[in-house]
Amino acid sequence: MRVRDIMSTNVVAVDEKTSIHDARKIMEAHKIRRLPVMKRDKLVGLVTKHMLLEASPSPATSLSIHELHYLLAKMTVKDIMVKRPHTISPDMPVEEALQLGQEMGYGAFPVVEDGGLVGIATESDIVRMMTRVLGLREKGKRVDIKASREFGNMQRIMKVLDKNKTVLLSLVTLPPESEEEDWLIVLRLKSEDTEPIVKELQSSGFNVTYVG
Repeated sequence: MRVRDIMSTNVVAVDEKTSIHDARKIMEAHKIRRLPVMKRDKLVGLVTKHMLLEASPSPATSLSIHELHYLLAKMTVKDIMVKRPHTISPDMPVEEALQLGQEMGYGAFPVVEDGGLVGIATESDIVRMMTRVLGLREKGKRVDIKASREFGNMQRIMKVLDKNKTVLLSLVTLPPESEEEDWLIVLRLKSEDTEPIVKELQSSGFNVTYVG
């Protein structure tokens, strides 16, 4: 799955000359937390809701209301934005974008193709994607299995599911922290009654640690 498969394409962006006051109103109207900043048709920055809040004068300031409004009216997103924000390609694999976001501490990336802004990928987009990948949109049962590193385990698990004519909604594996520990295999099954499956998995030598 690529970034283009999950990114939001109806991007709300603002010109670099947009006032901070107007930028806040735009964010509130569209219920978003980030705004790409454009100069003509080129991406030049990114501003977040947190930046806009920090740019507002402190309640403890000695300035008058008139002076406050004057200062805010003069400030634009260009004054506070992140210049030349890190961008990603729509063809980047989603897992790479997720890892990059974790490493850099970013919650969103503008998506650029051929020099133009084509979308924005946020943590919310990735959560929606993970919901699909994990099959959470469909009602099902979860079965956790502890399994050794022995080859052929997956084939044995699939054989049990096929025998019971059970649809596999998702499968996730979690590697152990040490060589001595077993792998965790998490199955989500489209089944109301997993008892026959669990019993057969156990009789096949698997350690079923959770059913729910």
